[in-house]
Amino acid sequence: MKFGKITSQNVSTNAISVAGALAGGAISNGLMTLVPEKQELLARGGMAVTGLVGAASVKGTNSTEKLVKFLLLGFGIAQGAALIKKFSADQIQIDESSSASEKFVAGMAGLACPCEDNYAALASPVINFAALNPSDEYQPAKARSLGAF
Repeated sequence: MKFGKITSQNVSTNAISVAGALAGGAISNGLMTLVPEKQELLARGGMAVTGLVGAASVKGTNSTEKLVKFLLLGFGIAQGAALIKKFSADQIQIDESSSASEKFVAGMAGLACPCEDNYAALASPVINFAALNPSDEYQPAKARSLGAF
């Protein structure tokens, strides 16, 4: 692998690629909100295959053709990743006693989001701000009652 000189042409070409892939993933996720839950797997699989086959079919070198190609790749990658997450959720169980490698594998499968209730072991530490309990003079309600606001 060789690294070349960074040029504005290289940066703009790669920016178009990244923007297309991100937009494709976002659009496909938006489309999934319109699909009935009973047809979720079929729709995700269809979008993943269509995106990847469509991207392989686009032959071109100008900016628009590259954008379309990466837009379709974004469709395929986002929905393929969602399918992997869906199918692996039943197979991978994470709790507080899980090893770092088990957590890593769960993260690779998309199961490491600390915002989900099922994976509290992966969540970031929580700071209990209520326990800090500053004195009354610093409480907004008290300050308002004293006419500070």
